[in-house]
Amino acid sequence: MTSRTRPRNSRRTFLLLPLGLLIAPVSLWAIGLSQPAASADVPPDFNLQVSPSPLVATLKPGVKTTLQLQVHNEGTGTEELQITPRSFTFDSSTGKVDLNDTTPPPIAAWISFSAQKFTVPSNQTFTEQVTLNPPKDAGFSYSFALVINRQNNPKPAGGTREINGSLAVFSLMNIDRPGATSDLKVSSFTVSKKVYEYLPATFSVRFNNAGNTIVQPSGNLFVQRGSGDKTPLATLTVNKTQGYILPGTQRTITASWNDGFPSYQTVTNPDGSTKQKLVWNWGQLSRLRIGRYTASLVAVYSQGGHDVPITGSVTFWLFPWKILLVVTLVVLLVLYALYTLVRNIVRRIKRTGAKHKAKKAGAKPPETPKPAA
Repeated sequence: MTSRTRPRNSRRTFLLLPLGLLIAPVSLWAIGLSQPAASADVPPDFNLQVSPSPLVATLKPGVKTTLQLQVHNEGTGTEELQITPRSFTFDSSTGKVDLNDTTPPPIAAWISFSAQKFTVPSNQTFTEQVTLNPPKDAGFSYSFALVINRQNNPKPAGGTREINGSLAVFSLMNIDRPGATSDLKVSSFTVSKKVYEYLPATFSVRFNNAGNTIVQPSGNLFVQRGSGDKTPLATLTVNKTQGYILPGTQRTITASWNDGFPSYQTVTNPDGSTKQKLVWNWGQLSRLRIGRYTASLVAVYSQGGHDVPITGSVTFWLFPWKILLVVTLVVLLVLYALYTLVRNIVRRIKRTGAKHKAKKAGAKPPETPKPAA
């Protein structure tokens, strides 16, 4: 993940590396950690890639474990950096994450770094050794952030704004000890509408982590005409970002089914903004969706080395009434045209029969009545 700075008055540009965790977008530049000293010899850009992110591991109490972080500098100059652990809080209702710059995380007493301050030349990679030595009475799980920022910030030129760069690598640690439990439940499984005119249909699965360890759900949503169908119309991935859920928190995961005709697609305007547009791809005419459908959830999470299944289902309808109205009108017009054609043919046959009868009788055939005005 690449971080880029942007100017803010007396504020710090902050980037959270892909947490794949439990967060919605947050305002990162306003976190407000303590400011390093300003320097005129700092590169004008801040462009780092760090892997892995998030940093995930299972630790044993009383056993020292060393993990590695690869910090690659894609900027134009040498970066003098420092790494610091920070705690953070997560709000299940809003999905907001707040980094704490004053309260150290619980692991601060038993985490150490091979180099808390280090230098990375341009286009080079530095390997940071992160050593964790949890005590024998350690808890069941720990979540914290490793903040990497500059030792010195660029000194702003006259009349310009100060540009500061930082990023945060979220770290998730489970402790393998007796009493550790994984307990993931589905508190709700819903579809955004009960009746759609056109796709996409959006499904929301809200997971609740009632255990004391960090869990990562996975699985699929199967869209079917009926719950007993053997072959689904679509298979959607649950937790496509491979996110984690912290103990005592909830997370809503969404998935969309958009395989239909027509369907709303996200299109990009010339100015870069996006909007929903109804797209008529006539090559997918056979995928016109009408009627009742069922979405079945089949998810799993790990508990004691084996997978525990979670299931659920929700039903919804697809009713493209405008298309059905047009089709109905076309059918009625065709039926009316056929009725008119048949009626005229029958009348002609009757007139022809009457003429033949009159001719055989030697009488003048009756005049054809003129149509009424």
